[in-house]
Amino acid sequence: MPTETPQIFHGDGRQAENPADFLKSFNRAMRQQSVTLSTEKMEAFGDYLGTGSDAEIWFKALTQNSKAGWAAFVVAFEDRWPPIVVAEKTKAEYERELMEHLLTDAEVGTKTTLHDRECWTHEAWAAKALQLASRAGIATSSSMIWQVRGRLPSVIKDLLKADEYANWAAFTTEVKELKGNRVLEKKEQHSKQEFEVNKLRADVARLQQSNPAQNSLAALQNQFARMSVNPAKTPSTLTSHSTIMRMPTSQTTQSMQPTFSRQPTTTSQPLIFTDDMKNSIRQLIAAFPHHPDNPGGQAAYAAQLNQWNVKWGEGTRVSHETGYPLKPGTAAIASSECFACGTHGHNGRNCGLPVNHAERLSRKEAAWRAIVSKALGTFNRTTATPISLVLNQFQRPVSAWIEEVVDFGEGKEEESM
Repeated sequence: MPTETPQIFHGDGRQAENPADFLKSFNRAMRQQSVTLSTEKMEAFGDYLGTGSDAEIWFKALTQNSKAGWAAFVVAFEDRWPPIVVAEKTKAEYERELMEHLLTDAEVGTKTTLHDRECWTHEAWAAKALQLASRAGIATSSSMIWQVRGRLPSVIKDLLKADEYANWAAFTTEVKELKGNRVLEKKEQHSKQEFEVNKLRADVARLQQSNPAQNSLAALQNQFARMSVNPAKTPSTLTSHSTIMRMPTSQTTQSMQPTFSRQPTTTSQPLIFTDDMKNSIRQLIAAFPHHPDNPGGQAAYAAQLNQWNVKWGEGTRVSHETGYPLKPGTAAIASSECFACGTHGHNGRNCGLPVNHAERLSRKEAAWRAIVSKALGTFNRTTATPISLVLNQFQRPVSAWIEEVVDFGEGKEEESM
């Protein structure tokens, strides 16, 4: 065991000093030197105090009662320099720290030191993530796993095979057990792919810059190709798959009349959600925390709306790439809720809330809830707080409010009026 040598103590609050740590270091030094008598320990204590320091002045002014024994001396010392109480972090702070615990693309495939042992960076990341999850009180559940997994580098995500994780230990174990050589191979593949994509983008940009006039002409040609202006024809019978598009023809004279172009409608292909798209949706859910219906929650919700409008524009349609803030006090997203009013017990088709009622969800939020439920399913159904819509039909105009109910599951229709 190395010999303990306490640092000189000044007691003036300088940053490098901790009174409690100094006292522990002094006790270790005394035990190593087999000094056990209180008088000998107190006599030696003065040799570790800075000359003329606050600590030495205090030590010389001690009464005999404070020097009657080592226990009394420690009480006097801690009365003069009380032990520092470390501020405990809240569950929310640990969760935020967990979300901010990132593994960058540059760090992937490199090594670091953990507990005086060299290891891969993804191993060290997994150990810290499990520690933070334990401190946040969510280690035994799957809470926040997919949000954190979605923020991992693509190299790591591509190597993870599990579709579900029972708890944080299962998730972090899979990350830690990734072989370093496989991570390096995958990183090299990603680098080559990224290089080829960037090269193609550079070639396209160079071609566009070399002949801007031709690009403008091509854009106009594409616009005209999407338009259909045909001369007047004898009307024919419309089929069930036809639509009527009214577009005026070129008006060279006052007498010319607009004609109609009949074009068959095209069936849009259903959107298929890939794993990357699902991960992106999970990140957007985490990026827009659902606030309670109180003054603070309403203020935070207003700030979220303003931030969304600034970033995307008020006229932008909601998609799996934009996300959207959730109205305070409504049901949790993806909990089998009604997309019209944000409560449980019914769906949008039979929602009792009038179309123009102030409590109805905006079109953007309804679209976002529908996208999440379609992509991820109703994963919050069993854990969400049940929310019921209560309509007051004995007053005019109709009023409504949202309240929590005790049970959720059987009897949804009886809970919603």
